[in-house]
Amino acid sequence: MRRTQRQASASAKAAHSMESSSGAEYQTHPSLDGEGVISAKKVAMVQDDVFVCADAVDTSKLLRASRVSLMELAEEIGANVLVDERWTCNVSIPRHRDGTYRVHVKYYASAARSQRRDPGRPVALTQAKGVPGLMTIIERQ
Repeated sequence: MRRTQRQASASAKAAHSMESSSGAEYQTHPSLDGEGVISAKKVAMVQDDVFVCADAVDTSKLLRASRVSLMELAEEIGANVLVDERWTCNVSIPRHRDGTYRVHVKYYASAARSQRRDPGRPVALTQAKGVPGLMTIIERQ
């Protein structure tokens, strides 16, 4: 009986959210991968954002916004590239008639120095799942 209740609860929870991620491993853009391209010293950073969106969810835009925030923090400490990146995204399907989605984005990266330019885009964007349509960001926390 309890097992059935747990399974029903888990499937109901899954029906109200959609998850995507870049994968379990940390990834670095190919242009920054290689021997001696980045400094030996890296600073691990995490950006945790919650967006409230109306009508649709463009996950790639939300990931870019989180990455830009991380890049701004990295520049404050003297870094100019992000490496060892990973992200997770959880889209909560609307339960009310207002049609708003809560999107929780967690972006992990390490700040470093390099002679090369930062690519400026999140890793594994092909893995991002969203809700089609025209997205309006109502709030960012």
